[in-house]
Amino acid sequence: MTSQDDILLSGLILVFAAVVAVPLFKRLGLGSVLGYLVAGFVVGPSVLGVTSDVDTLRHFAEFGVVFLLFIIGLEMHPSRLWSMRVAVFGMGTTQIILSAAAIAMYAYWMGVGLNTAIVIGLSLSLSSTAIVMQILKDKGELTSPHGQSTFAILLMQDIAVVPLIALIPMLSDTQSSAGMSVSSVLTPILAVIAVLLGTRYVIRPALPYIARFGTGEVFTGFSLLTVLGAAWLMDKAGMSMAMGAFLVGLMLSGSRYVHQIEADMESFRGFLLGLFFMAVGMSIDADMVASHGATLLQHTLAVLIIKGLVIYAVVLAFGHGRRQALRVSLLLPQSGEFGFVLFGLAFAAGIPSPSGFQMAMVVIALTMAITPLTAALSERLGASPGNVPDQVSD
Repeated sequence: MTSQDDILLSGLILVFAAVVAVPLFKRLGLGSVLGYLVAGFVVGPSVLGVTSDVDTLRHFAEFGVVFLLFIIGLEMHPSRLWSMRVAVFGMGTTQIILSAAAIAMYAYWMGVGLNTAIVIGLSLSLSSTAIVMQILKDKGELTSPHGQSTFAILLMQDIAVVPLIALIPMLSDTQSSAGMSVSSVLTPILAVIAVLLGTRYVIRPALPYIARFGTGEVFTGFSLLTVLGAAWLMDKAGMSMAMGAFLVGLMLSGSRYVHQIEADMESFRGFLLGLFFMAVGMSIDADMVASHGATLLQHTLAVLIIKGLVIYAVVLAFGHGRRQALRVSLLLPQSGEFGFVLFGLAFAAGIPSPSGFQMAMVVIALTMAITPLTAALSERLGASPGNVPDQVSD
């Protein structure tokens, strides 16, 4: 069988697994995300072994997160984002700092070195934008009070990826700790300015021309070029690709073509996000789970409980009620896709050991896989006002 046949067969099996698993899990009330995760685990290297190049698939499928954040940006006006500044920079920053500190202390207590503990704390403090925003979007809860608080924290986490990436080399014993240069600070700022000004003064004026003189396919291509161009620019500046897409979407949110752009991008978002979730499922090493099951379970539960308690306390501290705090804490206790990135950089810098790196990858994947269940619990408790009384109205 040729390599082309292998690729085609792998693609067919991936699609078949998704077509079977997703409707089944939705019918059981467990949601599409868990269906994709389980399908990915079954077809992944640990079970059927359809493909072993999980990292490449996951990196490609991360564009699903890019399109998801672009569409969210389209649906949010800048004035609305400005009204959330306290939640984004206040609540979001506090959550990252406290979660990172608490998880780092747990890791240090478990016997890892200080620098490794810091990397673990920072990496696991970031939640999964892809999974959580997809769950909120599926349930129509993006504009709900707990949805807005959840989005604010996730947005700050995306912003925080930049300094966290810059911090990783400083924690390595094998690399220079000279600190951030002026260019490493200015480059991300200039990239953000370029995306904002380019969208305002180039992309928006070009949209009517493209819509009038181009075909529907050309308009879709122009929209794709805009999103991917912003993502590429931000990535080259060391920032989150999804952040660039979100900024472009935000700047286009007032355009009269917003609904057409959103409709064109929706299919790309759905397909790539599905692949991303399947890639996460493939990352779960069944052999490691079997041989270190008790340890992995302990670490996974520790991350979920520590982050859940921290987020609950932070949301309460910022004046929200108990029910909203509980719902947000059950939506965001997992680690996320940026954890894979940060741990990958840390491993390349020689910080965690190979076994520690593999265990971290599995813990991240397991916390993500559990998220649909904690989200379902969040919805169940949120629908029972008598269970969690509010002190502050949500």
